[in-house]
Amino acid sequence: MKQIYLAAINVFKERNYFLAFALIAILFFGLFVFIPVVTIPGNDLRFQLSIYSQRDYILMFLLAILVGLNFSLQIYTFKKQKEQHDFFNSAGQVAVSGVSGMFGAIVGTAACASCLAFLFGLIGLGTGSVFFVLNNQTYFLVGAIALMLVSLYFTARKVNGICEKCT
Repeated sequence: MKQIYLAAINVFKERNYFLAFALIAILFFGLFVFIPVVTIPGNDLRFQLSIYSQRDYILMFLLAILVGLNFSLQIYTFKKQKEQHDFFNSAGQVAVSGVSGMFGAIVGTAACASCLAFLFGLIGLGTGSVFFVLNNQTYFLVGAIALMLVSLYFTARKVNGICEKCT
């Protein structure tokens, strides 16, 4: 956690990275809330906000913050490596960060049954999988948060100059 904190302090010295972090975090939290509103027929924002528990809000907020921090640290490393003419390596790292952010967004939909059914239908998983995830949604959200922390740790080591090979 200390590595992540030091990297965030270092990156947020430049205001643009803090603004990128805030915008990305707000965007992902909005996605967690608005995807069910848009995809469920007859659903509206007021109803959607009323069905989330306090635990759901905390977990979605934490996941959105971690995704925003991960993206901002990755953008920082991408720009630094681009300055050093290491474009192809840094582009791959940013792509991996983007995929992890999308994974977090997909896992964040674990609170919404119809969203989950739609996403699982796209990848060919049946309704049994949907019910399993819904029964264990807290574990899935905590797992996504743990994966984001691992990703942040290695990115922070790269930002702090401790590890040159971390992606």
